[in-house]
Amino acid sequence: MLNIFKMDMRRTLLSKAPYNCIVFMLLVSGTMIFFGMLPNFAAATGSSGGGMDMTSSMMGIGMAFIMMSILFAICISTDFTSGFSKNIFSRHTNPVRYIGGKLLSLTAVGAIAIAAHTVVSMLLFVITGTGVDLPGGFLGLLTYLIEKIFIAGAFAALILMVYLFTRHIAPAMIAGVIAATGILSSLLSILGEYLGLAFISEAAKYTISGLSGQAGIEFQGSAFAVILIGSVLWIAVCSVLGAKALKKKDIS
Repeated sequence: MLNIFKMDMRRTLLSKAPYNCIVFMLLVSGTMIFFGMLPNFAAATGSSGGGMDMTSSMMGIGMAFIMMSILFAICISTDFTSGFSKNIFSRHTNPVRYIGGKLLSLTAVGAIAIAAHTVVSMLLFVITGTGVDLPGGFLGLLTYLIEKIFIAGAFAALILMVYLFTRHIAPAMIAGVIAATGILSSLLSILGEYLGLAFISEAAKYTISGLSGQAGIEFQGSAFAVILIGSVLWIAVCSVLGAKALKKKDIS
């Protein structure tokens, strides 16, 4: 698993895709900051309104996850279109090794994107004179980054699972964008309110975007535990389903 992770990270970091996606993400977020669409650092991190930050799609950290959905789908698809997967499966017949190594590399790339977005946003708010307010101090900022990185892992697991079932980049990318924009969690919330069924609205909190919306720059122990446990469960379920899909389909 670690060998696959190292090989995959080396391939990913030598390609142009991650750098192009991260630069585009930073340009869009930076433009929003300069034009006042993101009034403060809390808004950029999705921590200002208490809602699901990724439902704001092109705003703040939501932009990072949208770009990650594209990047992750490209990275996964390249394995199968370039012949890299054939080399992997000729040496490692256990699909868990590939899935584990791939998720580690995708999560690492996601962590880089999240960290870059956070640091650049802070710098731009300082440059524009808005300043950076950290109500939770550096501990809150640190736990926020940890929460988002775990969510990035769940996000990667979902996209990988969809690709392994369909073997096409488009469905994987669409699934990622749906998760990144919080469409499913929003629909569940609306449906629950319309039907008067509180458990449906409550379920929206445990979708990937729902978990992401609970992350904030002010540390809350209960939310921190829910996000980490929820993300791990998403990773576990998607990995198991992805492994089954990988066993059933021929590697072509």
